[in-house]
Amino acid sequence: MKKKTFYITTPIYYPSGNLHIGHLLTTTLAWMYANYKRQRGYDVVFSTGIDEHGQKIQQKALANNMTPQAYVDMQAEKFVDLWKKLDIDYQVFSRTTNKNHEETVKLVFEKMLEKGFIYSGSYEGLYSISDEEFMTKSQAILKDGEYFHPVSGQKLELIKEESYFFKMSMFNDWIKQYFLNHPNFITNKATQKELLNNFIDKGLEDLSVTRITFDWGIKIDKKDNDKQHVIYVWLDALFSYLSGIGYLSKDQQQYEKYWANGDERVHMLAKEISRFHAIYWPIFLHSLDLNLPTKEVVHSWIITPEGKMSKSKGNVVEPLPLIEKYGAEPVKYFFSSQINIDNDFSFSEDLLINVLNADLANNFGNLLNRTVKMINQSFDNGTIFVENNLLDIDKHLLAEITTTYEFYCEQMDNYHADLAYHKAIEFSKHMNEYIDKNEPWKLKDNLERLNVVLNTLLQGIYAVNYMLSPVMPKTTAKVFNFLCQENLSESKLFDFKKFDNKHVDVKEILFARIKK
Repeated sequence: MKKKTFYITTPIYYPSGNLHIGHLLTTTLAWMYANYKRQRGYDVVFSTGIDEHGQKIQQKALANNMTPQAYVDMQAEKFVDLWKKLDIDYQVFSRTTNKNHEETVKLVFEKMLEKGFIYSGSYEGLYSISDEEFMTKSQAILKDGEYFHPVSGQKLELIKEESYFFKMSMFNDWIKQYFLNHPNFITNKATQKELLNNFIDKGLEDLSVTRITFDWGIKIDKKDNDKQHVIYVWLDALFSYLSGIGYLSKDQQQYEKYWANGDERVHMLAKEISRFHAIYWPIFLHSLDLNLPTKEVVHSWIITPEGKMSKSKGNVVEPLPLIEKYGAEPVKYFFSSQINIDNDFSFSEDLLINVLNADLANNFGNLLNRTVKMINQSFDNGTIFVENNLLDIDKHLLAEITTTYEFYCEQMDNYHADLAYHKAIEFSKHMNEYIDKNEPWKLKDNLERLNVVLNTLLQGIYAVNYMLSPVMPKTTAKVFNFLCQENLSESKLFDFKKFDNKHVDVKEILFARIKK
C-alpha cells in the first residue's frame, strides 16, 4: 500500500543575528510533527534552512568586514550546529545562495512576467531594512514626525527607486475568498482575522519585487540607469520551500511527489511573518497555478516577564545554554508540551524546571522505576498477560490506553501537541494512582494478583513512552530497550502479550530530578 506523504517546512530563517529560543520553538515543533507522522506511517520530508539575501545582510557583512557570502556561510554553520546539538535531523536544508535555488527564482520571475503579473514602475514609500518589509503610512507608527515598524519598532526609511511590481491587488478578492472557503488553512484564528482586517479588507497594494539600491541578491537581466535589478528578498525566500525539493530543476521527482501530488503540505511559522507566508506566498503560488500548502500552522510568541524578547530589553533567551544545562530532549519536550500555539507563552527557567520535574521525574520516571523495581523483586522471568484474571480496575486502565491514544492522535493531527502530551502525562498520573489503590507491595503473597497489576502497568508505560517518542526519540528508545521491546508499532499498543516472560530492567536513571 502506497504511503501518504507529509512535507513540513519551517520558515527559512534570516541569519542576521544570534539564534534565540524562537528559532528553537518553530524548528522543534516541525521536527516533532515530522516524527509523529513518520510514526503513523507517512512518507515524510522535513525542510528547514536560511534566507541569505537582502540589504540587511549586506550591511551586516560590511560591519563585520566580510563579504556577504562569507558572512552567510558563517551564520549557516551556527544554525547547522544548533540543530546538531538539539538532535534535530532534517531531509532538506535550503540556502537561498544555492545555485539551484537562484535558477528556480529567476525562472519564477520570468513566468510571472510572461503571465502579465509583473510590471515595471517606480516605488516611493517607507521601508524597514531590519524587517525587509515595505510599509504604508497607515500601517506604520508615527512618532515625533518619524515612522516606525508596528511590530519590531525599527525606524522606517523613505526610499524612491525604479522597481518591478507584482500585481498583488489583482488577487485581493481571490485570497479573501480562499480564506473564507478554507477556514482551517491557518490554524491561528486570531492571525487569520488580523490578516483579513488589517491587509485584505483594506485592499492589497501591488508589491515591489525588485530593488536596485543594493546588489546582494538574485540578479535578473533587467537594468535601470545601468543598475541591475535584484529580486526582493521575500519573493526570493518564499520559493525556497519548493526549490528545496527540486521545483523547476532538472530532477523534479521530489517536487512532484511531495508538493504537486503530495497529500499534506504543512508550513510552520511564527505569527509576525504570517502576512508574507499566508497572503503573499499563496498568491504567488496561485499565480503560477501551483498547489498551496494544505495547512499553515501559525504559533504565537514566546515572551518573558519583561515582555516580548528584544535586545534593548536584555531579555533574549539563547538556546545553547538551556541545551547544555538541561539536555536537548528535555528542552524539546518542555516547549512542545507547554506552548499552546494560539497564545503567547511566558517563558522562565523556573517554569522549565518545574515542568520537567513534575512531568518526567516525579510522574513518568517515577512510574517506570517503581514498576520495574517491583517486577524484579518478585518475578525472575517477568510478568505475563492473563485476561481471565483482570478485575474491573485493570480493564479500566487498559481501556484508557485506547482513549488516551485516540485523543493524543486527534490533538497531534490538529497541531496541539501541548494537549496531546498533557493527556499522555495525565494517563501516567492515573497509573501512579492505580499503584496507590492496588498497593502491590502488599501482594507478595498473592503473586497471581501482583502479576496482573504489574503487567497492566507495563502496558500503560509502553503507551505513554510511545506517545512521547516523537519529541524524545533517544530517551524513549532507551526505555523500550529496558522493557525488551523491539519492532515498535502502533499495533503493539494493543498487543497485551508483548511483555510475556520479558525480563525488564532500568539500567540508568533517565528522568533525574533537577535541583534549583
